[in-house]
Amino acid sequence: MVDIAAQQESRKLKPIYDALDTGSYKLAIQICNKLLKKQSNYEVVKALKALALLRSNKLDESLSLTDEVLSSKPTDETVLGVMSHVLKHLDRAGDIIAMFEEAFKKQPSNEELGSQTFMAMIRVGGWKNAQVIAFKLYKQFKVPRYLFWSIMAAVLQAQNAGANGGPPNPAEEAHTPILLNLALRLMNSSPLPSHITADHFILHLTILRSLDRNEDAYNLVNSEKGQALCDTSLVVDEFRRELYVSCGANKEEVALCRRRLEKGDRNWLTFMSFIDSTFRTISQANDPNTQSTAKSAEKGSGEADGRNVDPELTPKPTQKDPIIESPLDPKVVISEAKEFLAKLAEKDGFGERGSHMALLHLEKSLRLYNEGKDNSPDLLESMKDYFIKFSDRACCFEDVKPYAGELCSTSSELSQWISFLEEQRSACNPSLSLRDLQKTINVYKLLRYSSEPLTEEEENQLALDFVRMYHESLSLGNNLGEKELQPADDLALLACNALVSAWTISQNFKHLLKALVILEYASSRSKQNYQFRVLAIRLYRLLGANGPALDHYRLLDIKQVQTDTLSHLILSRGSTFSLATNGDIGMMTECINASDIYQQNSNDTADLIVRAFQHEKYSQITEFVEFEDRLDNSLQRDLTRLEYVRMKAATEKIENDGLLAELHELEFVFEKMHHDNRDYTVIPNYQRRGQQIADQTSMGTPQGFQWLTVFLQLYIRAYSRAAKVETLAATDLNIFRSSWLSEMTEEEKDFLAFSQILHDWIPCPVLEPRESVLVAGDASVKPTELQVHGPPPHVKQDGSEPLKVEASSETAVKFFQDFASRVDTAIKNGKLLWEILHLATLAQEAFVLLQIASFPYLSGGKNKKNDHPIVESLKSVKSQAANYLKDIAKSLTKFADSEGTSGRRKEFVQMCQELGKVAPELHDDYILNIAKSFTDSRKVVTKDVGKGIIRVVENA
Repeated sequence: MVDIAAQQESRKLKPIYDALDTGSYKLAIQICNKLLKKQSNYEVVKALKALALLRSNKLDESLSLTDEVLSSKPTDETVLGVMSHVLKHLDRAGDIIAMFEEAFKKQPSNEELGSQTFMAMIRVGGWKNAQVIAFKLYKQFKVPRYLFWSIMAAVLQAQNAGANGGPPNPAEEAHTPILLNLALRLMNSSPLPSHITADHFILHLTILRSLDRNEDAYNLVNSEKGQALCDTSLVVDEFRRELYVSCGANKEEVALCRRRLEKGDRNWLTFMSFIDSTFRTISQANDPNTQSTAKSAEKGSGEADGRNVDPELTPKPTQKDPIIESPLDPKVVISEAKEFLAKLAEKDGFGERGSHMALLHLEKSLRLYNEGKDNSPDLLESMKDYFIKFSDRACCFEDVKPYAGELCSTSSELSQWISFLEEQRSACNPSLSLRDLQKTINVYKLLRYSSEPLTEEEENQLALDFVRMYHESLSLGNNLGEKELQPADDLALLACNALVSAWTISQNFKHLLKALVILEYASSRSKQNYQFRVLAIRLYRLLGANGPALDHYRLLDIKQVQTDTLSHLILSRGSTFSLATNGDIGMMTECINASDIYQQNSNDTADLIVRAFQHEKYSQITEFVEFEDRLDNSLQRDLTRLEYVRMKAATEKIENDGLLAELHELEFVFEKMHHDNRDYTVIPNYQRRGQQIADQTSMGTPQGFQWLTVFLQLYIRAYSRAAKVETLAATDLNIFRSSWLSEMTEEEKDFLAFSQILHDWIPCPVLEPRESVLVAGDASVKPTELQVHGPPPHVKQDGSEPLKVEASSETAVKFFQDFASRVDTAIKNGKLLWEILHLATLAQEAFVLLQIASFPYLSGGKNKKNDHPIVESLKSVKSQAANYLKDIAKSLTKFADSEGTSGRRKEFVQMCQELGKVAPELHDDYILNIAKSFTDSRKVVTKDVGKGIIRVVENA
């Protein structure tokens, strides 16, 4: 009968599921309504209807029906599953937990329901409740998996005490030892030994290490079962390696690495550990106060926590090794290590690079050990030998670069290295074969990295040589498919690096134009080479052509976590190129698109953590949690958010509700402990030692923690006073110390000073207590839940001088006067267009900030008159500021008109004509097409910024 009833219900619900699967949400709602007419308390149908309403964007109806279903406290697994989807999309994680808890209380014998309750808590990081539920499941059903779930939840609770993006909470951190000891007791009481799998073993070791019980962990690792797991699991072996370092078991590590290398292990981590442990052994022997924890661990009693240890987990005697028994004379030990690695290198020949690179690393480590007093003469010879063997491989430059940086420029070895490379260069012909081409590329990369800086003319000539070689070598890739990379691509990148250096020396932007032509051509020949597009984005933005930069950025087709690591390429100081005030919301859209990953991360990572628990992959859970934390508290995420706020502020009418919403959002960001996940290594850097192309092509100093904190503080203070409410930030928002300004451009520093002028000059209105004000449109924020945030964690509390200004209506007006003058001067002096736009958009932003600061006094409307004495001064300042902004707009319009002419395009072509002499494909017509796109983009962005400024003034 039960099966028949289930089949009948399945037939009733199938049309609803089919409609939902095909996106026919209206039909799904109609079917639900028919069934509810016959049976008004049909919970499954109500839940499905709530889901269909949600997907139809009928939020109010969906919320009402959702609350109705929740109030009935459902226990049916189908209803719970559907409601989980609904509540997840409504961002009501707390309700999901409460729903499952209530259901499990009603059916405590339902194992599947208990498991789902645990997973619901895991999804939202409710480690404490999850630990309790898992232990209850273990006590009731005696399944060991549930005990390990409880142990893992306790460990996560200890690791994440006081986290959630903010600074550590001392009260919560005090519970960490208690939680870890609880986890250890549970581990010791488990019916299954921890060595059953590598993941269980890692969990056991993690608890011991967290409790500083390194000796117990050492005994565990050196047991027979422990060593077997080390041999089969890289994760366990990495843990063992770190444990040996902590215990001072350096001799044992050297012996183990040596045995593995002799057996054919060529893991680079094994080489690194062998070399590092060798030098730690020497340092340890020379320090009479250092005692090896490993030796004391070998004398362990075999007991822990008052119970006998599994015999299979007792330490296994280690084999002796000749290098350990030899006298610890540094020269002898190092000589033996060198001889051992040399034999491995001879055995490996050309097949394996690891042993050859290990010799290089040993020589470098020897220099660091000697602290520069006795440089290893063998480093240079090892580098030469390595280059001869592997110069025809693409990895050669990256392999040798760290060691080339160790060569002393004051001795003869650097000149000898350069002479060696010059000899290799003279024997190369890049157009003969792919091997010769790769060797040539490696020679030039290393020569460029190792040599002294050149003059502008020399860098330009070197770039032309690279372009010529690139053109001659393209024939080697004629048979490659469209998605293949051209083998000569790095020659084009070397040419661009040389041209950027020439521009850095001379500030003549014709070199950047030539680099752009090369990049455009090279990217057309090698469409999948992202490095061309990355560098093109940097250069286009420097030159103010944001349109082509956006095109290249979109062609990169950045997905998932790459959005967090790479969106800085286009969004760093993105408000400089925002045309939202003139109706073009392209940059604002990029901010929104770049922010999508963070919501997806919250959902996807939670699913990954749940799966890891289900499959008992405990070693992965901590990594997933850390990954989630790094994205949730990403620096780039909140830099993008702030850029969006700056763009939006210039386009929206100032209203109290909007101010409160923004204030609440910014205060939440203000207290975060951020992680910088941005990737600058994707920018191809082939510059000389000590130089970075990322710095050379940056629009001002890169924005970081200090920049974010200053601008957040600036806007929180302004919004708080404009909305007439107290801020929740505990720090003094009126102080900006000089040490906080290191990441700001000079123009941004002046903007900050202007904000301080407004703060000191305009009287502060009476601020209402925050508890009496709800954030508009956010019913989830209750007055009782509002908490005072702590000081921003990244601010340097170093006692440096605070920013001081002379605050008056005259100094406020002078800011706009100065910026109008500086825009004209920048145009006259031929400054880069981004610098001109930076001045103009900051002046516009200052005017918007003036409107926000004036809002409490000038927002009464026609029927309300404010008699405060500051009102007339504010009107006067706004009027004068508006006039200066109009002057800036006129200057931009005049500049834009001159930019889109045929004469400017001819200038572009003339500046790049010498490229056609070494590469016929880069002829005048080809360059003219690039010039047209370039100048049109500059014209559009300049003119539209000017028009946008006029609109801001007119709408004030």
